[in-house]
Amino acid sequence: MNRFVEAVASVLEVDSLGLDDDFRTVPGWCSLQGFGLLVLLENDWGAPTTIDRFLALKTVRDLYREAFLSFAARVLKVDRATLAGSTEYASIPEWDSVNHLKLVMEAEPYFGVSYPLERVPFLKTLDDFLVD
Repeated sequence: MNRFVEAVASVLEVDSLGLDDDFRTVPGWCSLQGFGLLVLLENDWGAPTTIDRFLALKTVRDLYREAFLSFAARVLKVDRATLAGSTEYASIPEWDSVNHLKLVMEAEPYFGVSYPLERVPFLKTLDDFLVD
């Protein structure tokens, strides 16, 4: 499990979670855990979000996407609002081959994930970076 998913599991007080799990259906879900996830996104992952935006999120993958897009915006030095999970490699000038490798190399320790070398060329959208 990656560091982000582990952090979400900790806030939700569960042993494990999958990316496609609906975080609001964990046993004991309450608004305090929702607040904890908002704080986690903003303080630990640099991904502030509004209450309205948070209410639209359903799965752990949705939370992870929020964190990853904020991370990618910092690495690529672009406004977070210009990025979406569907943003494709080279669709913005800042996402060139050098910054593609930088995203991979910096995401691995930041999120505690690993992208095998043979997979790197197939990371075509920002959502492709979201792995367990």
